Amino acid sequence: MKIEIPFPSPSSQTPPTADDSRRWTVMVFMGVNTEEGNASLVEAARADLLEMTKGVAAGKGPGPDAKLNVFAQVHGEGEPQRYHIGYDSGKPVPKNQQDVGDGQALMHFIVDSLGAVQHRPGLDRVMLVLWGHAYDFTIGKAKTRSGLIDALDFGELKRVLVSLQEQARQAFGIPDPRLDIVAFDVCDVATVELAYQLHGYADYLVGSQIGVPIPGWPYDRVLERLQDPQGRLMGAAELGSWIVRRFCEAYTSQRSVSLSLLDLKRAPELFARTKVLAMVLNDAIERDVDFLDALVDLFSRSLTAEDKPYVDVADLCLNLVRDVGEPLVNEAARQLGDFLITPSPDVVRNSVTGEGWPFVIEFGRNAGETARLNGISLYAPHVALANDFEAVRTLYENFDFARDTQWSELVHMLAQHADGKF
Repeated sequence: MKIEIPFPSPSSQTPPTADDSRRWTVMVFMGVNTEEGNASLVEAARADLLEMTKGVAAGKGPGPDAKLNVFAQVHGEGEPQRYHIGYDSGKPVPKNQQDVGDGQALMHFIVDSLGAVQHRPGLDRVMLVLWGHAYDFTIGKAKTRSGLIDALDFGELKRVLVSLQEQARQAFGIPDPRLDIVAFDVCDVATVELAYQLHGYADYLVGSQIGVPIPGWPYDRVLERLQDPQGRLMGAAELGSWIVRRFCEAYTSQRSVSLSLLDLKRAPELFARTKVLAMVLNDAIERDVDFLDALVDLFSRSLTAEDKPYVDVADLCLNLVRDVGEPLVNEAARQLGDFLITPSPDVVRNSVTGEGWPFVIEFGRNAGETARLNGISLYAPHVALANDFEAVRTLYENFDFARDTQWSELVHMLAQHADGKF
């Protein structure tokens, strides 16, 4: 379904002047919904809204010359509320804009927020943050009174961004409008699948390979530098690095965390290398079915965290190069691993744009338990057999990556093989 919500017309925008500086708009879409047996997010949402308020107040405060505007929309605790942080105490979301599951709520939130600040395309910067529990490739999953599942899945997220891009292109005449950052204050989303899904609609992705503790991001620390810039306003790549560092330092080693900043402009290169690896692994299995046993074990050595159906990509590549005697597999794994583990170049004077940076621009972690992580993961359901991989397979197939490569075929073959062994 195509989502169509008109942008404010260009004539209603305040035209940029020579002395106008850039501004940041940060939009946090919060799904408080949770499934039975998981921790409630109600108090966490309230705490994060308070942190956002502190982050805005840390600078010069709201006003016509503010460098930062922060919007939040909360679903799952009573009637959905929308906030312009520092300007109001929350307003009910209109009834026709409350449906999370079809993307309408998110689309309205983005368009209304950008309209409220008279966003200037090509000049101002934008970050969208998706917040909440992530289950089975969805965010904000909960049962409605009718018994149906209400959630935003990653296929719907892409449809929202496609419509947003099309309408912005028509409204502003910009050939390739993109968000600066799409970020996730949720668990287990720094994946090849999601990076490829979003690469045409945002420049950078911020997300974790593993679980995010319920306190989530330290929003006051994240926002204060935008509200009160030291010299000039940060560029998108700089803000992403700032978020990674502030998040990881907010937790002690007793709470293992990680966070990644990924350059989505380079996601097609990642896709091409991963596609080749999936192909040669499937070919090797066809030649020698016993190779399945070896792969089941090799994948399991690279799991990102206990009971999570993901493997660290670079670590998997290392294990394949070391322990597999297939030349084509070795070469494909080496090519992919080398792409991910590249030295950071000299970025003096390039930090605003991130030009020349590697795909994994910034990767932070805080504990020895995360030592095998390198910034990005791939789905591999057999490494966490407690998961019902067949039940969520349809949702996984919503990823363009799953449809455009042999990866889904490979990992579900491994899962079925491992399930039959135990």
